[in-house]
Amino acid sequence: MRLPIKEDDYFAREVNSAFEIVKDNYLLAIKPQIEMNKVNAMLADGSVTQIDCFEPQRVMVFYQQLVDSLKWWVTTGISTSQTEDLHRLYCQFTQEVGQYRMSGYFGIQFHALPYYRVDKRIIEIQKELAQIAGEGGNTFKSIADKGNHIVQKELESIGYAQLGFEELLEKLFEDESLVTDLEKKTTTLENEFPEFEEMRHKKERLFSELNDLLIELCQISPVSIDHNKLMQGEEGVVTYFDIAKVKNQKTKETDSYINTKRMTKELTGQVVSIFSEMANTLLAVGRSIEK
Repeated sequence: MRLPIKEDDYFAREVNSAFEIVKDNYLLAIKPQIEMNKVNAMLADGSVTQIDCFEPQRVMVFYQQLVDSLKWWVTTGISTSQTEDLHRLYCQFTQEVGQYRMSGYFGIQFHALPYYRVDKRIIEIQKELAQIAGEGGNTFKSIADKGNHIVQKELESIGYAQLGFEELLEKLFEDESLVTDLEKKTTTLENEFPEFEEMRHKKERLFSELNDLLIELCQISPVSIDHNKLMQGEEGVVTYFDIAKVKNQKTKETDSYINTKRMTKELTGQVVSIFSEMANTLLAVGRSIEK
């Protein structure tokens, strides 16, 4: 059963209220750690712009202190995941209360976008690549012209020079050895143009240097989102809790269905107390980091 509970009974009202405080306190405590600041970054065209971003490392510090503080919970530690530019940073906790298990998730979902660090070398590399593109185009045309001549001479020698395009395509499809022979003769052409190979290696080195100058800037919306919005890929701060009945202590098998109307006041008080303690811990961790 995922909170908030949709029922309208004593257990649901009390637990929902306690959970909302945890959610609000989490957002309050994590907000300073995801505060966006402007930094200078360079675009691919060499222009410099200001980007709003935050530092995920600050969130890591917050989660580590939270893990260290919630000693009465079992945790899997801090985890990360990534799908293209969408990132998640989160920690999970579990605790058993009588015959029930409480499971909690605290996380953020954000985008990490690539930019270049501000460096005049970016512009220099772009100019060098443009020069290579111009020189390489001329060299490639020379290779292509000579390659076409070789292919034409070879087709003439075997009597295929006068064939139409469709007939020639059919012959090439039927004769794999001819295709292989033509490929061998044309690919060796690059050896006659060593400058082409040099330009290719230089271009690879320049692109590698460009990659080394890339940085990732992280962006997030400082708002609370639920599990559904998390799955939909929205940015934000997310926390959710599940309560399940432990069916088998040995196998740890659980049942997500709970009849909230049958929950005792004693158990309700225990769950509310656990949430209250967690809410206070969240604020305490937030204050300790800000000092």
